[in-house]
Amino acid sequence: MAPAYRPLDPKSYEEGSKTCRRAAVLLLLYPREGQLYVVLTQRRHDLPDHPGQIAFPGGSRDGQETVAQTALREAQEEVGVDPEKVEVLGRLTHIYIPPSHFCIQIVVGYTPEPPAWRPNPAEVELVLEVPLSRFLDPATRRVTQVTRNGRVWDVPYFDLEGRNVWGATAMALGEFVILLREVWPQKTRPPLHHPPILSHSVRRLQPIRNAEPARR
Repeated sequence: MAPAYRPLDPKSYEEGSKTCRRAAVLLLLYPREGQLYVVLTQRRHDLPDHPGQIAFPGGSRDGQETVAQTALREAQEEVGVDPEKVEVLGRLTHIYIPPSHFCIQIVVGYTPEPPAWRPNPAEVELVLEVPLSRFLDPATRRVTQVTRNGRVWDVPYFDLEGRNVWGATAMALGEFVILLREVWPQKTRPPLHHPPILSHSVRRLQPIRNAEPARR
């Protein structure tokens, strides 16, 4: 699921990973009506890094946090996930992003019930609850073409009913799908049942409010 223009050679990853900015995201699984779901967010269009893109909740490392602590804290700050209710299952391969010079660690977690979403309107425009089956279905994978530096490149992405998931988020989901197929080959092949994708505008959800009382 990596865009064709991304440098994926080991040397680029090794060199970039030495000085990159550290960050972590949470690939959160939870059941809804008998199906596993994954939560994604659409970032605000006016953010300096990756504006408007669909991504996992996550962000930069704070101090001496562990990778899991960063991912859980950011998920709480962005969409209201309670860290105490998340079981950390493991991590995927880290992804180095040359344009922003970030190293993204992907933490996989599970919570036994859908979280009560409390998105932060300063960062999030939309909360998407996506059935895991959508990413397992080959029909969800598409390829478009973009022009960069005078060349035309193939860019794979997941098509979620008109919303495109590409870049580092798609790469992480692609790796996760491969791991699932290796462990449960019979359960992860088509035909697959697709429950609906749930889309929540931040305006229709309770925002995170500042607890400090208003000054008179």
